[in-house]
Amino acid sequence: MVNEEYFYLDHAATTPMRASAFEAYKFAETEAFANSSGGHTLSRKAKNLLEDSREIIAKYFGAAPNEITFTSGGTEADNWVIKSNFQSKISDKSELITTSIEHEAVLASAEWVRENDYIVHFVSSDLNGVINTEELLNKVNEHTKVVSVMYANNETGIVQPVKTISEKVRKINPNILFHSDVVQAVATENIDFHNLGIDSAAISGHKIGAPKGIGVMFLSSKFKLPSFLHGGKQELERRAGTVNVSGVAGLAAAVSELEKNISNEKKRIESERKSFEDKLYSEIDVKIIGKDVTRLSHISNIQFKNINSETLMIALDLKGMGVSRGSACASGAQKPSHVLKAMNISENVINNHLRFSFGWTTRVGDGLKAADMVISSVKELA
Repeated sequence: MVNEEYFYLDHAATTPMRASAFEAYKFAETEAFANSSGGHTLSRKAKNLLEDSREIIAKYFGAAPNEITFTSGGTEADNWVIKSNFQSKISDKSELITTSIEHEAVLASAEWVRENDYIVHFVSSDLNGVINTEELLNKVNEHTKVVSVMYANNETGIVQPVKTISEKVRKINPNILFHSDVVQAVATENIDFHNLGIDSAAISGHKIGAPKGIGVMFLSSKFKLPSFLHGGKQELERRAGTVNVSGVAGLAAAVSELEKNISNEKKRIESERKSFEDKLYSEIDVKIIGKDVTRLSHISNIQFKNINSETLMIALDLKGMGVSRGSACASGAQKPSHVLKAMNISENVINNHLRFSFGWTTRVGDGLKAADMVISSVKELA
């Protein structure tokens, strides 16, 4: 299932489906294909598979099964949590606090909230991509309804002090719902929602080797949200629509495999990323974003001196390597990354960045191989 001929270093956009997830998906499609909301034997088989999968996923994240709602992905979960908290029919003073480096799903939802006449605060970050915690805490007040801070950035891999922020926020206003987009972090981090003080979270299956089109909204039992989709009683009466049982089964299988292998996968990925960065740093003029702060193991955002990122990305593609300029959700015409802009990266170099992201299929030696290809391309373009 993995293309051996093409050197894929864009796992942060999506990673290949794990064999176990593919088998679980096929089993559900062939042996438990019935609608899980039905009342006959085959429907009950699908329902049992759905609930067994929910238990596996909930346990891995330190949650209760009734705190797990299946969605189409992380984008839906982010939209659901944020928008649903600002749909009051009567005027109120509720406020939202988020950061300027969030995924587009959070930022677009925040803009929707602002367009509906609620107050939204966007917290800045420093040059390393770490948000200004003091600035965030200064904006918290009795009207703050939701605080949304991503666990780690999808373009830079920079990890935020989520647990510390959550604890400090609650000392100011204990009624706040603390949301976190953990989509990118799940690939290499062990995440326990309750331990981190996260009340709601967004997860996307295809980042960890599950099928595309399946995700999770975690919501602590302390909170309730109205349905985002209407038309049925599925998903504990929270989300209308026939449940994607095969996708759920694939996600549960991917989570089970991740649980067994995350330690070894993380060590291998981190080692290859280090080899990659060290060789680049020693042979060409580059800057490694967030080099001196906590980062996810699999993401390397590199700034190249006097090399346009689009040009280098095309050159690498022609050599057989797939990388990206940043978030896949912001692809299209070249424009500066909103994350890098929020970090106050100079306009002179903001379009000189590429994101290299390793994954569960990364092999020993891939870091040096990748570095050689990049160095060769850079020298050809110089």
